[in-house]
Amino acid sequence: MTWSLFVSVAIFSFVTSVSPGPNNTFLLSSGANFGLRKSVPYLNGIMAGLGGMMIVLGAGLGVIFSTFPAVYQALKWVGFAYIVWLAYLIIKSTNRSETSETQYIGFWKSTAFQFVNPKAWVVVGSFMAAMVPVDSGLVATALICLTLLVFTYPGALIWAMAGQFMKQWLSEPFRRRIFNNGSAAALVLSMVPVLFLH
Repeated sequence: MTWSLFVSVAIFSFVTSVSPGPNNTFLLSSGANFGLRKSVPYLNGIMAGLGGMMIVLGAGLGVIFSTFPAVYQALKWVGFAYIVWLAYLIIKSTNRSETSETQYIGFWKSTAFQFVNPKAWVVVGSFMAAMVPVDSGLVATALICLTLLVFTYPGALIWAMAGQFMKQWLSEPFRRRIFNNGSAAALVLSMVPVLFLH
């Protein structure tokens, strides 16, 4: 991997990771409701999911999406349904007495979510097409993909940290209710460009 390609991948990864989307909206809400420590497994699940997606795209799943567009269309609506469910969990966690482990999204659910997250497929698919040279060997491809994960992590972590910083301010029930309802709405709205503009 050349130095210029490394810089390009690093910039692409960080900029993409700090842009609003389903994962970052949920990380913000998770940081505010559960704290940074309990949000890290969700973040690690994102990384694991993205890594798995790069593997399956490298193995040829992208060809299925381009050959059968209906598969991707179905995936978008499955992802939307899951995001609506996440929004419901955010609203439900407004009352501290209701917050429980059953409403906590940890590593495995986060990993699985990436595979039905249309924005993640768009980002990873664009990345693989634009940043991974066709003639790259296995080692070079692995290094490029690893660079994506390394520079995506801190960008996403910022959202969970922002939520953590807001936690004390959100200890007042009314503020917490407004924040959670707003986060739930933002989570659902973050899917609109993916559902209707692609």
